[in-house]
Amino acid sequence: MMRWALFLMAAVLLFAEPPAEVLELFREAADALANDDANAFLAKFDRNMAGYAEFRDEVVGLLAANDVGSTIEVVNDEGDDQRRSLDLDWLLVISEKNSDSGKKETRRRVLKCQVERQGKQWKITALDPVEFFRY
Repeated sequence: MMRWALFLMAAVLLFAEPPAEVLELFREAADALANDDANAFLAKFDRNMAGYAEFRDEVVGLLAANDVGSTIEVVNDEGDDQRRSLDLDWLLVISEKNSDSGKKETRRRVLKCQVERQGKQWKITALDPVEFFRY
């Protein structure tokens, strides 16, 4: 009987979702992209993240020239209540602003992401590859 309890507990832990605050971080990031709000999107990232300045410039350029829709699905999640490593299935639908062509580009990729609790907020501290957001 005890073995079954341990097995079920391990199965629950294996399929556990990230904390609600982490899921909210990614929901807000996707909303910021959809609302053409580079500042709100970038506020989800730690400015000390490796390559942040180039990443910021790419995101600002992408949103200046395009309308962007975004969905993010967590594929894998590991960590604790301070740091987490996630694999994110990230989808971008990009259409050129003020264009009558109706042309859209779809990008989809699994990104490696690390988040860290900084005070009361979670911040994205690493994202790979950042080139996913190149405009």
